[in-house]
Amino acid sequence: MPYLSGSAIAILLLMQKSLNPDSADQREPTVKPPSRWRSTFDAFSIPNYRWFFVALCGNFAAMNIQMFIRGWLVYEITGSYEKLGWMTAAGGLVGLIAAPLGGVVADRVKQKKTVLQISGVANALITLYIAILISMGELEFFHLLLSSILQGIVMNTMMPARQAFTKDIVGIDKLTNAIALSTSGMNTARLLLPGLAGGMVAALGGGGGNIAPAQWVYFLMAGLYLWAVFILIMISVKDKPSHELPTGSVFNELKLGFSYVLNTPVIYMLLGFNFLMVFFSLTYFMLLPGFAKDVLLAGPDRLGLLISISGIGSLLGSLYIASYGNKGRAKALLYGGLLMGIALVFFSLSTHYWLSVALLTLVGFGQSARMSLSNVLIQSYVDDEFRGRVMSIYMLEMAFLSVSIYPISLLADYYGPQLAVGLSAGGLIILILLLFRVPAYRNLD
Repeated sequence: MPYLSGSAIAILLLMQKSLNPDSADQREPTVKPPSRWRSTFDAFSIPNYRWFFVALCGNFAAMNIQMFIRGWLVYEITGSYEKLGWMTAAGGLVGLIAAPLGGVVADRVKQKKTVLQISGVANALITLYIAILISMGELEFFHLLLSSILQGIVMNTMMPARQAFTKDIVGIDKLTNAIALSTSGMNTARLLLPGLAGGMVAALGGGGGNIAPAQWVYFLMAGLYLWAVFILIMISVKDKPSHELPTGSVFNELKLGFSYVLNTPVIYMLLGFNFLMVFFSLTYFMLLPGFAKDVLLAGPDRLGLLISISGIGSLLGSLYIASYGNKGRAKALLYGGLLMGIALVFFSLSTHYWLSVALLTLVGFGQSARMSLSNVLIQSYVDDEFRGRVMSIYMLEMAFLSVSIYPISLLADYYGPQLAVGLSAGGLIILILLLFRVPAYRNLD
């Protein structure tokens, strides 16, 4: 990958003194308030953010249900880890094109809220399409693959606008808090919804080849997407002035965005190492439907419960970051990544269901810290005029990861999911330990 070229490492070493001097007297002392937990919900003091959070919760609920139901359907229909890999890769392939365009859209539109609403309607229509196919008994793997492609386009087009819209609503000072609270909303949905969906499918007789009950889950998801669209109407944010909108061609705006990243060492560094951290930590979730069935001997209800209970750690992690403040954020990110890697190593070795649940709870805590802090660090150092395009490159990484992780699904098919998860976790631990030795990264606030 170009992110880890010799020149990039040289840039990191040169940045050490300019970004974060080692002497303690040059650093602003960290002020610890008497009770920092009082500031945990600071962003909720902004009415627009309260409405935005409610809308996000609708989207998060639908997305977390889909994390369970789509993977369960694929493995129930095909019994193949490779097909699970294809599902992830399909969304990523279209993201390679849609993510950069989404960034240009985010920077060029007067009102980012409109982008979010159009995306919500599109997601609702796609889920309704799958629900109808299931009810007619005509669902095949191809239809799920097609829905993954379509929703990959929607997601990658929408996400840069959503990330940039958060800053528009709360400003830079409350951005860490707002992003962490948004992540806590996602993790609360993860805590409640997959278990509910899994229990619904099991109670209605799903499993053993019977996928008919999944239609009701898809109808529920469509309703949640539409609900979020209507809630967004309540948000009132000024349109971006016309004179501040880019006027060049789409291709030229994309070129300027990539040029900005390559010529801004701190952004280049953050994006590059974030890519590697996500690559090594994404494996377990992609393989989880098959891992639960083959290694933990879990049905759809226990798979949903596994995802839900592990969300406790994610929720606690996001609330901790919401109260963390604006100092030492890179170190907190690295400690979260290290916790995640160690827990995943033990998870790969476990064949006991409840031990695996406990280990995934630790994984969730570390993953939540990494997700919140990597996002906010990038947004803290990026210039406003390039915010949408930089966040689109952030999403482009996610799309590329979805494709590049496909060979790991083949490894799981041939050698089992435990080896695939264990090797990825080992790679994550090695990466984190190396980053602790790079002051230019470690000392970022």
